[in-house]
Amino acid sequence: MDMKKIALGSAALAAFGLMGCNGEKAIEKAPAAITANSTDDQKFAYMLGAQFGGQNFTIIPRQMGEELFQDAVIQGVLDDVKSSKDTNFKPQMIPDSLQAISQRYSTIARKRYEETRPDSAMMAEGNNEKIKAYIDSVARAQPIAKAPTSTGAAITIAADSPDNTKFSYLLGLQFAHQFINIGNQFQTEFDVDYFILGIKESAAKVADSTYTLQLPQDSLNAIGQRYQQKMQDLRAEAIKKQQEEEAKLKEEIAPLRGDTLANGMPQKFNLKVKATKISVDKTIAKDLENLEPFANKPLLVMYFSATCGHCAHAAPEVLAMAKEFAPKGLITLAVASGGNQKVGIRKFMDNAKWDESINVVWDESRQFGELYSDGYVPKVYVVNPDGTYKMYAAFESEKEQLKKDLADLVSGKKVEWNPEAPKTEEKK
Repeated sequence: MDMKKIALGSAALAAFGLMGCNGEKAIEKAPAAITANSTDDQKFAYMLGAQFGGQNFTIIPRQMGEELFQDAVIQGVLDDVKSSKDTNFKPQMIPDSLQAISQRYSTIARKRYEETRPDSAMMAEGNNEKIKAYIDSVARAQPIAKAPTSTGAAITIAADSPDNTKFSYLLGLQFAHQFINIGNQFQTEFDVDYFILGIKESAAKVADSTYTLQLPQDSLNAIGQRYQQKMQDLRAEAIKKQQEEEAKLKEEIAPLRGDTLANGMPQKFNLKVKATKISVDKTIAKDLENLEPFANKPLLVMYFSATCGHCAHAAPEVLAMAKEFAPKGLITLAVASGGNQKVGIRKFMDNAKWDESINVVWDESRQFGELYSDGYVPKVYVVNPDGTYKMYAAFESEKEQLKKDLADLVSGKKVEWNPEAPKTEEKK
């Protein structure tokens, strides 16, 4: 079962401490509330929270047999938002623990689902109404454990915290992640306090159907429609901008491509491609505008995305290779794809425990990706000092050969690569 789909319902996905200065006196931010002066962005953030909360506080308990612990959900939201802004801050649960609790509740959900399945005799009858009525009846009879009462207090996740607390925290992290992504799509940062207000009020309405939300349903629908139109306008604008940027990029890289291999890729690594420094050994370059400081050196290059799971899996192994062969003269360079942001790149580096063994740059101009990648990551390259290179498109299956080639490279042997031309279908 896909826990992400459980945590973020289809309706939510389809819809899409502040300090001030007054001398030395801090100005406290007023509590979130929907008023006549609330902005559309605040109302939209509230709407998202109401949809995420309403759907999940209703559905998840039926699937998992436990109510969500609201305070832990909110803590997950706050922690994820904070970690998105501060790379030194980490959520209270490590990825392995999050995965373990996700799998545990997936098992519970599957078991509860199996309990609602009619026997073979009823299935054989083929009476869909009867089958549905049976499933609904059994599902309603399944027990649902109560969650702790919300107090609004901060939650600390410990190793011995109840599983429900951990699972609720996980959902909060996922809520926030999606909330942030939606903000990015609208090219803005929505106020998380209004998002949380929507979650709290929708949870209250799930518990008590007479509870009245600060924004009635017709207002929620209206704000959703306005933002759907806004998204359509932004997408149209983005498509136009992308087309213009692609035309400009092709013009920029034309003189950089040079002679090509049989597969259409450049014969050599042209290190005149632009690059934005993230973390580079000062002995190589204090500042850089392109990759020329890495010229005439034996290189191991990794092209990656900070949001790519396969890249995250390969990163520690690339680090190990970098450390193994650095004493013999190998320089390792990691190039983050253009679609990343600096904060995401640094978080990826931290999670992979990359150190000074790996120089990191950002392909902000997208020149590297346009020349040396087909859009898929990770890609790994061994580059000879003369600029010729070999690409490893399937890291996991090619890593043993990669290690052998690196050993040859640092011993002075040239690594060869003779890719075949793409196959074309013969005309009949």
